[in-house]
Amino acid sequence: MKITKRAGMMILGILFIGLCVSFLRLSGFGVDPFSAMNLGISGFIGWSFGTWQLLMNAVILVIVFFQARHCIGAGTIINMIFVGYIADFGVFVLTKCLGQPEMLSMQIRILLMIFAVTMCSFAAAMYMEADMGIAPYDAFGVIIEKISNRKIPFKAARVLTDVICVAIGFSFGSIVGVATIITAFCMGPLIEVFRVQCMEKLVIKYGN
Repeated sequence: MKITKRAGMMILGILFIGLCVSFLRLSGFGVDPFSAMNLGISGFIGWSFGTWQLLMNAVILVIVFFQARHCIGAGTIINMIFVGYIADFGVFVLTKCLGQPEMLSMQIRILLMIFAVTMCSFAAAMYMEADMGIAPYDAFGVIIEKISNRKIPFKAARVLTDVICVAIGFSFGSIVGVATIITAFCMGPLIEVFRVQCMEKLVIKYGN
């Protein structure tokens, strides 16, 4: 696949991930596990979500550098810097347009949650398939799969790391809702499905 198409997939995927996090935050049903952990800790210490998430990604990046250096690329840096701030900006814009979460109807909140969970998995598959580096947190699944000699596949490793993040987020007062549980147990498998069923076929069809 040409570098321009790969870069486009990577940038769009990261943009959609940030927006999906803002949709989840507005739904009031909780966010994805990594965001839940970072929202809980950032709220506890009084930092903005974007700034704390950037710091966490930088710390995790050090581990990835020594354990799965091949996972690091332009997409890694762009993801770790911008996703949190895109989510913060998305929440700001959405609350201006739709109002505070408590003002939204249950139907709209449910639709926001379903859309966000599905699109976030699709977007993650998109930027991972671009093969220009993945987020430090996403690389944890790759590291666990590598260390276990593939005895623990990526989707199972992702569920494991997600559950740990949910526990940490909950202990710091983060909202652990339906969306958090769904993403913790379904996002890894969904990413794998979208990569196999959608992304790989798109690469074959439009790769040139």
